[in-house]
Amino acid sequence: MWNLMVVEDEPIVRMGLRYMIHWENLNVCWKAEASNGEEALGILADEDIHIVMTDIRMPGMDGLALADEIKRRNPSIALIFLSSYDNFPYVKEAVRLGAVNYLHKPTMDEREVEETLQKAVEQLERTMQCQPPQLMEEKINAFLLSLLDKYTYPARIIVPELLEEPYRSRGVWLTTFRVRDDAASGVAETDRMKFLSIRCVIDEYASREWGGFVFHRNHREIIWLAPAVAGTGAEGKEARDAYVDKLRQRVFELLNVPLVISCSSVYGRLDQIPKAYLEAELNCPANQQFHSLHVRLAKEYVDRHLLEDVSLAKVAETIAISPSYLSRIFLKEVGESFSDYVIRNKTEYSKKLLRETNLKVYEIAEKLGYTNPHYFSKLFKERVGMTPLEYRNQ
Repeated sequence: MWNLMVVEDEPIVRMGLRYMIHWENLNVCWKAEASNGEEALGILADEDIHIVMTDIRMPGMDGLALADEIKRRNPSIALIFLSSYDNFPYVKEAVRLGAVNYLHKPTMDEREVEETLQKAVEQLERTMQCQPPQLMEEKINAFLLSLLDKYTYPARIIVPELLEEPYRSRGVWLTTFRVRDDAASGVAETDRMKFLSIRCVIDEYASREWGGFVFHRNHREIIWLAPAVAGTGAEGKEARDAYVDKLRQRVFELLNVPLVISCSSVYGRLDQIPKAYLEAELNCPANQQFHSLHVRLAKEYVDRHLLEDVSLAKVAETIAISPSYLSRIFLKEVGESFSDYVIRNKTEYSKKLLRETNLKVYEIAEKLGYTNPHYFSKLFKERVGMTPLEYRNQ
């Protein structure tokens, strides 16, 4: 079902359109309506919209300005324009923006609206077929990674399976996998191909017998987020431990790669996934070559004190090692420097605040422990490629 949003400042026109045709028969869901362009952009930020039918002449942001912004944010959205004016410049601009059709409100009828919707659906189906699969995979991977940290946890779950059974009532748990350090080749391309092979094996066997989602962080760590109850009906700690061991053995048999594995217990709510991930990180056996105890403690400290002025010296003092040693082992085991790790996490949280709150930039900087908002904006632009305000307005 394709989601439709109608943007029209006259309520009577919106009502007339809503009851003019049977939208569901065209595989279209009347998802949302807005009375102006600004309201429509707010809805687009929160809802998954595929088709926008918008009036051209509206107070404030008009339909053409709205369409320009929509195309900049998401070029795959199908646009349909409405207007009371049979005006050639409007038609010309609609064509430039790639509109599906330009409907003249005083003369349009049920058949014309239906044909336009059918054309929009056909356009969307072609677009989805042409979309590179890796782009969708990267989007889902980024979303699943955002679930792992309370500072980046999303306002909306975009993977519908997570809102269904068995996740909804039985809970979730997760497992982390890494190639043991002494099994790494030291050649980046070789290690990357090995990593992809491991991920494919885990994904194939986990999804086939238990279920869940397999994703990765920077091609260094594989995370398996699973329902508490397997597709086969298995449940309980004993069953989970046995299945994880089975996965470990399968990877070793097929690829001759030893893995370091750590699991969480079951958590009843999706918003507790960050706790599950932290538990898995801290549960890693000390005698296995994963993150060392000191690195795990340093990451835990950063996660718990992200909204403060976190420094390498302060963390090193807390976990009783020298700053230089912590800096060296952190870079080796995590793959980025301690300061880059802190800045990346603060940046991700600031992106969430920019998307989901009305806090001013200086307030966000202050909240993240930056006393100088200009320095915060500079760091943000270096990592995101745009200023905080540009990111919020995109």
